[in-house]
Amino acid sequence: MNEFKELFVEKTAAAQSLKNHWTRLASTYGCMVIRLDRENLTIKPRPIIGWLIKLLCLDLHHIVLRDQIRSAVNRGKWLNYGKVEICFEKEGSEHRILLYLKKHEEFLEKLKHS
Repeated sequence: MNEFKELFVEKTAAAQSLKNHWTRLASTYGCMVIRLDRENLTIKPRPIIGWLIKLLCLDLHHIVLRDQIRSAVNRGKWLNYGKVEICFEKEGSEHRILLYLKKHEEFLEKLKHS
């Protein structure tokens, strides 16, 4: 069995880092790609906008090992998106990111049971 088979992918997601006041102001509507496989959760901007997100230091490019994820909590809805707050530890520091996903219930289910 291929261990890196994608369990979940959403290519038109939005995300917001809760790192500081600056990152909370950013709008990434439809600019993010969220991938989940058996080993990792990948949160990254789409290539066309990635340079700007990096330039603005928005803390929205992460490859997170599954065992680094501390929690994933449903935070309600915003427009057509469900909000999921992901908390993870990476390189000794805690990160909290809100993911805005159209298939948020499927994402939480796959994260919980795979």
